[in-house]
Amino acid sequence: MFTVPVLDIKSDPLDVLLALVGYRLSMLADSDDEDVKALFADRKVTIELASTEADIARYYSFDNGQFSQHSGHAKEADLTINFKDSMTGVKLLTKGSLPAFMTAVQEGNLSIEGDYSLMMWFNKLAKHIVPAIPEEYKPYIQKAKPYAYKAQQFANHWIGVAKHKIGK
Repeated sequence: MFTVPVLDIKSDPLDVLLALVGYRLSMLADSDDEDVKALFADRKVTIELASTEADIARYYSFDNGQFSQHSGHAKEADLTINFKDSMTGVKLLTKGSLPAFMTAVQEGNLSIEGDYSLMMWFNKLAKHIVPAIPEEYKPYIQKAKPYAYKAQQFANHWIGVAKHKIGK
């Protein structure tokens, strides 16, 4: 039986995203995909992603094919990526663009400490995080998109109403 480990997850969007990425990485570590196994093999590294402003930190440990994620700061990280704020982290991570990361560093929205070559390795691994959508399901996803947009607008409206009612 497959069980999901209980994680300390804050309601912050960056922490939720990092926890989900960690969950997916744990699935990949257990997969039979030879490309993924090759990326995990012979690695003993710790990568921390954080936002000081949002008080968010989560780190991933890779140990010769084994993977684990942890809430909080690592004692010793081989690579630390610190986002200016939570939403900057979410935008950069969901974009998945290494050049966008470098631009963010130049603009002061992101700092990187440690072994920069791990950025390239993690980027290769990140390409496997979002599973491919089978061709036969793509038309259904296209049909669902307008409904998802309407639901998002509906939710935003009622969140606005709730904030107004509580005085925020």
